[in-house]
Amino acid sequence: MKKAEDEIYKVISRYLSMKYPELVFRFDYAAGLYMSFAQSKKHSSINTIKGYPDLFIAKPNRGYCGLFIEIKTESAAPFKKDGTLKKNEHSERQNLIMAQLKASGYYATFGVGLKKCIQLIDWYLE
Repeated sequence: MKKAEDEIYKVISRYLSMKYPELVFRFDYAAGLYMSFAQSKKHSSINTIKGYPDLFIAKPNRGYCGLFIEIKTESAAPFKKDGTLKKNEHSERQNLIMAQLKASGYYATFGVGLKKCIQLIDWYLE
């Protein structure tokens, strides 16, 4: 699953760099890396928030301070067919963090699949 998300990250990164060359953005890639025990403890001690979104676009637009996207593959979509969030601790935690970001003035959402993520980014930036 992580490998499929990694591919989406790569395509989005190239897309952003080409279409919006002056844009400042960052992926929270370290959360998915395999680390030694010592590295993992250090990472956890300085990154205490679990559920932080995968991508941050540091550009105020559309009345928001910036854009956060929690990227999911289509096979790992966090929603049921009726649009409600699936019951699992990981997605629920991510949803909670995004609610906190929204309350702070950011646009924060799940992006499911490459096509939807790019549509969301273009909507936000244009």
